[in-house]
Amino acid sequence: MNSQKMTRVCAVGLLVGPLMFTIGDVLRRVVDQDAGSSATGITDAVADKPGLWLAAALLSALAPVAFLPGVAAVVATARGRGSTTTLVGGCLLGLGLLASVGHAVAFYAPYALYDRAGTSDAALKALDSESESYPLLVLLIVLFIAGLILGTIVLLIGLRMAGRVPVWAVVAGVVFAVAGGSGGVALGIVGVAAALVAFVPAARSLRVSEPVPVR
Repeated sequence: MNSQKMTRVCAVGLLVGPLMFTIGDVLRRVVDQDAGSSATGITDAVADKPGLWLAAALLSALAPVAFLPGVAAVVATARGRGSTTTLVGGCLLGLGLLASVGHAVAFYAPYALYDRAGTSDAALKALDSESESYPLLVLLIVLFIAGLILGTIVLLIGLRMAGRVPVWAVVAGVVFAVAGGSGGVALGIVGVAAALVAFVPAARSLRVSEPVPVR
């Protein structure tokens, strides 16, 4: 694959990756929107819509496969002003994306398995409670949330400093990060739109060898 084709693949990944994340998150919200925060409620909701839950899980787990090459390409093409900020943001986001794979498996799989195994309510509550303090899971959650939120914002600030994206892309990046941490299907849909607004300019900046400054 020549460099031009590789650049196109990375540009597509930089757009498709965030969309996979946000669309998967919307599907997850559709399933558990009325379940509350209890493990029993979520398990029952997953049992009612197992297909949607699996689709959400697959999108969340596979999103980094598309997203990471795009982030790496943005960092690799950073030059001059904003390049250090772009590098820091890219590294944070990359770390968050790697952690997100483990987080997706650890979050989505158990609720589906609880129902398939016929786990009792008491066992569900005990397992859910213990999982919140298990060091590996806590570390994955921290890296996932901090990396995705801070990484996205810092990366887009770096790209803005370099003139590769407009200021509204940075604002959209903040909305993308905030919507991902908020509840409700409506905010999930806002996150999908924000992902497009934030990352389309970044993806376009990869399509030319020398990024054209954006005012």
